[in-house]
Amino acid sequence: MRALVLANGDPPSAALFAELRAGADLLVAADGGARAALALGAMPDAVVGDLDSLGAARDAIPPERLRPDPDPEATDLEKAVAWCIAAGCDAIDVAGAGGGRADHAFANPGALVRFGRRARVRMVDERFAVELVDSEAVVEGPPGTVVSLVAAGRCEGVTTSGLRWELRDAALAFGARGVHNEIARSPARVSVRSGDLLLFRGRWVERHA
Repeated sequence: MRALVLANGDPPSAALFAELRAGADLLVAADGGARAALALGAMPDAVVGDLDSLGAARDAIPPERLRPDPDPEATDLEKAVAWCIAAGCDAIDVAGAGGGRADHAFANPGALVRFGRRARVRMVDERFAVELVDSEAVVEGPPGTVVSLVAAGRCEGVTTSGLRWELRDAALAFGARGVHNEIARSPARVSVRSGDLLLFRGRWVERHA
């Protein structure tokens, strides 16, 4: 089962929302993400979080769809993803996770690290789909599709094939190495022996000179 989670950052475009919503069994809002859902003409199946960012949107949402979770040790996005997994979802797309408060936008990819081995969790915007590499990932797309690898901490044994610049049993730390590669042959592959490696799959083609 697939879910679409709307976070409380910059909302997705109507076109991206329609694309992601078409394949989702559930629409879940992370607290204030409910305001974005309503603005896009959609009623969330559930609104999860501490519910302090709903504002006037609370009056438009049926009370039985509100799922309050006051846990101070988790963000509303983490609560929403955890709720989806508990509901039986094995694929979760997150939109609206960028922009907004810088601290939240910087911390939001932590949900990929926390839950990316329990379900396929992606953060999607107009430019990228981002997910955790759980041992190995296959990356399909036309030649020139942008691919970036970002280590959330230290990663060991990073190996790629099918990218323009390959890695062989490399160690990556949080930083610029691994950013802005591209598909040379599809499908490309990325594997990691240990550590939390984030794969940014570009939604556009930009070939290097």
